[in-house]
Amino acid sequence: MAKWAADLAYQNWPGCDAAFAWSFYSQGTREQVAASSDVFLKEALTFFGDPALAGSARGAFDKGRRLAHLIGERRALLILDGLEPLQYAPASPQPGELKDSGIAALLKGLAANNKGLCVVTTRFSIPDVRAYWQTTAPEVNLLRLSKEAGVALLRSLGVKGAQGDFERLVEEVKGHALTLNLLGTWLRDAYAGDILQRDLVKLGEADEDQGGHAFRAMDAYVRWFESEGKHGQRALALLRLLGLFDRPADAGCHKALWKAPAIPDLTEPLAGISEAHRNLALTRLKDAKLLTVNRDAAGALLALDAHPLVREYFGRRLREQHPEAWRGAHRRLFEHFCATTTDKKPQPTLEDLQPLYQAVSHGCQAGMQEEACAGVYRDRIRRGNEAYSTKKLGAFGSDLGAVACFFEQLWSRVSPALTEAVQSWLLGQAAFSLRALGRLTEALEPMRASLAMSVEGEDWMNASIRANNLSELELTLGEVDLAVADAEQSVTYAERSGDTFQRMSKRTTHADALHLAGCRDEAAARFREAEVMQADWQPQYPLLYSVQGFQYCDLLLAAAERAAWRRMLNLSCVPPPSSLQESYRAVSQRAAQTIKIHERANWLLAVALDHLTMGRAALYAAILESLALDQLDPCRESLRHAVDGLRRAGVQHHLPRGLLTRAWLRFLTGARTGQENAQSDLNEAFEIAERGPMPLFLADIHLHRARLFGLSKDRTENYPWASPQDDLAEARRLIEKHGYWRRKEELEDAEAAALKVPDTP
Repeated sequence: MAKWAADLAYQNWPGCDAAFAWSFYSQGTREQVAASSDVFLKEALTFFGDPALAGSARGAFDKGRRLAHLIGERRALLILDGLEPLQYAPASPQPGELKDSGIAALLKGLAANNKGLCVVTTRFSIPDVRAYWQTTAPEVNLLRLSKEAGVALLRSLGVKGAQGDFERLVEEVKGHALTLNLLGTWLRDAYAGDILQRDLVKLGEADEDQGGHAFRAMDAYVRWFESEGKHGQRALALLRLLGLFDRPADAGCHKALWKAPAIPDLTEPLAGISEAHRNLALTRLKDAKLLTVNRDAAGALLALDAHPLVREYFGRRLREQHPEAWRGAHRRLFEHFCATTTDKKPQPTLEDLQPLYQAVSHGCQAGMQEEACAGVYRDRIRRGNEAYSTKKLGAFGSDLGAVACFFEQLWSRVSPALTEAVQSWLLGQAAFSLRALGRLTEALEPMRASLAMSVEGEDWMNASIRANNLSELELTLGEVDLAVADAEQSVTYAERSGDTFQRMSKRTTHADALHLAGCRDEAAARFREAEVMQADWQPQYPLLYSVQGFQYCDLLLAAAERAAWRRMLNLSCVPPPSSLQESYRAVSQRAAQTIKIHERANWLLAVALDHLTMGRAALYAAILESLALDQLDPCRESLRHAVDGLRRAGVQHHLPRGLLTRAWLRFLTGARTGQENAQSDLNEAFEIAERGPMPLFLADIHLHRARLFGLSKDRTENYPWASPQDDLAEARRLIEKHGYWRRKEELEDAEAAALKVPDTP
């Protein structure tokens, strides 16, 4: 891949309007890595012309979808090399699926519409684009080099021997390109290219899980270097240093490692040698294809890198054979990266924080988890309670990568070097980022573990918060009964904590879960109880606000929502009773008051939800009071702010709410099919909900599709999906399976309307 790209670059990228290449191998080969697309998306969006979105806090999904649009509109070449760090391993329950919503949106978008070419290399199949395998995204399996290609590679490296010996060697290593490269250069350098000396490498004992034949070839190189005195020792020291990194390492990192005092059992061979001697050693390793050396036009060193398996080989052996040297080197790198000042700006960018993210990784490898967590991750990356990296930059993926460094087993066991309180906090942080990234099922385990630790430690305030978060996650995943139970438990923990805010807010979470379970009276009572507590606690703000206020308004609008659908379905034509009119007008007034609080505080999510509430109230009023279309401008503006605001807040599990309401409005105003219309909103909501999975939203989407496009008085002639009957059947299945009884009456209304439309396509 690198040679092909280099050849194209040499030819000035013939036929390309633009070309962009990125390697995800820089994020490592180890399973104990939480890779992300954050930096890639920022760089690619900037390159392809949208720096504003690149630097925003919008979620990875939105950035990936926008990037697909920008790239797909031109004859662009996009090369994504080594995608497997962003995929689930073959042994996982979701083999090969993309963990990263940004990359998933990018690849699906390009598969659907692309005037150029996107080339992806990975060791794992990508089921996310399975629907396009036979058309725009064919999968080509390159399992190995052919016998002929392998022989040609060995000969090009200077290996000499009989044709049969060449062919046997190629077959013995199963045509593995890196292994053949390493063996070829080793035979050339150590034995003048004599292929008969390949018997010195015990290829038959290779274990694929331990690096396979490539590691055996590297074993041979190590033995040769060890026999070469000081020159060989220098080469080994340089290679071992590369094993400290999971990405290309710049000159500053290496200078920090090379400087005095020497690190025992690691850098002594490099101590005191001249730059000329060091360059000779680097050139030798470069010629052996064991590393790459990047220099500027003046010849100054920029960075060193190696194949991920080479880095892994030398890193593993250094860690196992010289653990003190391993920790000492990582300590020095931790100190080097902590010395950065780029994060001291008032508004640092994601690039400005990159040295700190690397500091966290090296600090944990050095056994300095406490310093890395408190001094770097908490205080400098997140800026304490400000949560700068996620709230201002939307860098959930980068944050998750940092948090992963503190885990001994991803998402279940945090390093015991940290206190139990910090372990519990990190479990919660992992769950929070996983949820924001749409990896909902993965978020369950750390969230439950964090809650258990808080309860065991009788930390009742944090227990109430974590039980609350767990309930919200379970609700999103469709586990309605569990959500109700955990929300009720969060109220119990909040009472034990004595914290006024927790006591109030946890009642609203319980109320919301009860509402979705169909227990409207109990939910309304809980909301009223919470609002009384809110008024006592903050008399100047007597109404529930933020997410709590949105949830209450959702309940208060439920009757108007059903009545509006009934009008759309021709099940009712009588004017709304005055009580119903008063309810949606009162809700609109509520949101108009609370949005002032949220705008002053710059709470992105709360502001967006207020706009959504006002848009919903206006939409229901327009339908029930038969308002003219030109009177819908305030509704349209509210929903525009709502959807845009939900995107900026970077919360995938809230966005379908805005898309569903806007789809209804767009259908009503005639923007029904194509792009930027009702169908596109429903399709986007479906993609988000399906990926979650978010089965309650899926039920809503199926209901919306059937009611708008198949059953309403303004239904379209050609139904965009299978059929309204299929959508209604799937909505019923999901509602019954998950106990989503909030939609029971709406479903029954839609089924009644379907009986009146026997010729529905």
